[in-house]
Amino acid sequence: MTPTNAYQRLVDALHKHGCRVDEKSGGRAAAQAPGHSDTDRSVSILHLPGRVLINSHSDPTSDVLDALGLTLADLYDNRSGVNYRYGGGRIVHRDPFKKFRQSGDTKDTSLFHAEGLPAETTLPVYFVEGENDVLAVETTGYPAVCAAQGAGKAHLADLEPLRGRPVIVVADKDGPGRRHAQQVVELLAGVAESTVIVEAKTGKDAADHILAGHDLSELVVVAEQATGPSLVSVRLSDVEPERITWLWPGRMPAGKLVTLDGDPSLGKSTLALTFAATITNCGTWPDNTTCTTSGDVILLSGEDGLADTVRPRLDAAGADVTRVHAVQGIALEDGTLVPPTLGDVRQLEQLIRQTAARLLIVDVLMAYLPGKVDSHKDQDIRRVLSALATMADETGCTVLLLRHLNKAKGGDPLYRGGGSIGIVGAARAGMLVAADPDDETGKVRVLASTKSNLGPAPESLRYQLVSAEGTDVARVDWLGVDGRDARELLSEPTFDDGDDRSSIIRIVTTYLTECGGSAPAADVLKHTRSAGLTDNAVKKARSKRGSGIRTEKSGFGKGASWFWSIDSPIGSEDSRDSETGTNGINVESMECRACGLPLTGPDGRVRWSV
Repeated sequence: MTPTNAYQRLVDALHKHGCRVDEKSGGRAAAQAPGHSDTDRSVSILHLPGRVLINSHSDPTSDVLDALGLTLADLYDNRSGVNYRYGGGRIVHRDPFKKFRQSGDTKDTSLFHAEGLPAETTLPVYFVEGENDVLAVETTGYPAVCAAQGAGKAHLADLEPLRGRPVIVVADKDGPGRRHAQQVVELLAGVAESTVIVEAKTGKDAADHILAGHDLSELVVVAEQATGPSLVSVRLSDVEPERITWLWPGRMPAGKLVTLDGDPSLGKSTLALTFAATITNCGTWPDNTTCTTSGDVILLSGEDGLADTVRPRLDAAGADVTRVHAVQGIALEDGTLVPPTLGDVRQLEQLIRQTAARLLIVDVLMAYLPGKVDSHKDQDIRRVLSALATMADETGCTVLLLRHLNKAKGGDPLYRGGGSIGIVGAARAGMLVAADPDDETGKVRVLASTKSNLGPAPESLRYQLVSAEGTDVARVDWLGVDGRDARELLSEPTFDDGDDRSSIIRIVTTYLTECGGSAPAADVLKHTRSAGLTDNAVKKARSKRGSGIRTEKSGFGKGASWFWSIDSPIGSEDSRDSETGTNGINVESMECRACGLPLTGPDGRVRWSV
């Protein structure tokens, strides 16, 4: 009789070769290996829908198949492989060589076999890594599910069918499998009634465990059970009051998140490394306050080279570089380094505690967000930064998050940092660097406060970047206090008729009239400065539509210069009212010699055609 499925094909082959087979319930069997004694039952067999699993505990499984005259394809009902059908329309095809392809609705987010979960929600559900494991668990009578596409893809799945259920997450015993299990547990927080991570007692995964003859109760717990959502409260009378401690008094609280925002090329990274230097050598802060406790610094640098930029900048700032630790990656079990993210809170906390670090610099924030986090989605950002803030609070390490500004102009400085408002919302303090709009050299910058939840806003500080002697990098030269706040530094000049814009245009136009209608730009700006106007305000006013001021370039190359000009100097003949023609002649009472019509129309303007 021709076998109707792979299980029968395997059993027939064993019988044909004189091997005894003891068939059990649940599609399981134990068989004698070819060439072994009659008492041998070292071959385990598990019948699943569409295929059969086999494992030899004596000879290699491949040798057993060879002895029986079978191939991997013979272990499938259809020798081309098996199809796994999801409730939402996805179809996953697996061939005998463990190659997969997708068809049907490939955007289906359903869990494999979620549609078959029992109505009773107290029964535990096993969350495994692959469809093969789901089918293996189901042979024991328990429900199981998995996400499509294997490890690391659980975030793409609809987990709602697991709401309120106890979930047992079975991790494959390798790096990707364990990370996948941890991801599942994190995603099920607030969804599942409880979660626990387990591993196979024998073999790599759930299918191996069951094939080896173990019960599900024998799965090995590797992570303590995480209970479902519950409210935990504390009486404030039981909370011991604490004073705020500061890393930099008034600007960087200890154990909190702090933002540092600014456009590129203003020196954010150099500033951050200057702060690091102060901490490593217990130096003096730029406002002459003292760093009271020295400590180590951890650096996540995604933009600058360690050897050619970061180390020279630290040296130029006078840092104790033995106390600065640059994170290069996270080591996997096979020694491979993978880029770190702010999702790796456990590893960051471990390094902070090992080094007793006082400051963690993240340069820049966007480079270290986990791959699936949308920096503009408040929920995504708060999930990442909430865990980071908890870590900072528990370790006492300040986390400095560097950001570029967005492309908006002016406005509230809190909204100018890149990404979601949730970023600065999670921070307890914020700083911003901006170019000094009144500085003629274009070199002076200002460090200003954008947020100060734990104390009064500190004064702004002026600085410039200067070349560090004997190096190719810059260092910070502090220039004292600045009276402007962050809003003033970012504000755009606003003009209304009869207000600042008109006043500036009038001053410029009057000066150009005195110069005959045109003057070098440098001379104009020198004149407006003497009138108390900033170059930035004057240039903004000139560029507005309707100013009547043109810019023209004279000459070429290094000898070229810019001129500002007006079309009709104040008081010139061209600027008279409409009754005067282009040559200053009154035409109001004149008539055309040919037709006798007046040369001016009803509106008083000259008729150029009649």
